Amino acid sequence: MTPTDDQIADLLRAGRSIAHISRALHVDSARIRTVRDRLGIPRNKPGSKPESIEETFRRRTIPTDDGHLLWPTTDYHIKTVEGAAVSATRYAFGQRYGRRPVGRVQAGCGVPRCVHPDHVEDQPMRSRYAAIFGGA
Repeated sequence: MTPTDDQIADLLRAGRSIAHISRALHVDSARIRTVRDRLGIPRNKPGSKPESIEETFRRRTIPTDDGHLLWPTTDYHIKTVEGAAVSATRYAFGQRYGRRPVGRVQAGCGVPRCVHPDHVEDQPMRSRYAAIFGGA
């Protein structure tokens, strides 16, 4: 069964590339371009728009009713626009304290995967707490 122009148009409006539509519907790319041009659908811009670390952090964190910000997975890496990776806990620490953390950063609140900037601590902070109050 030959795909309809409406099926092609739906995929074009959804941002699918000509190559994707051609493979999915088994349609010649010239026909897809003809449908696109006839309906005035703008060309698909390849690739996703890069977002800042701040935007990624805000988009991926999950706020809780009791004031925590949870990271959805155990992989804390946030990919930068330049291709590097930054840990969500280290990013949150820098946002709160304005300095690079020393050693491992983890949630001081005790909630697993919490990356709330007010809840993360680096090694010197944990050591001072232990010296004052005892224990770890």
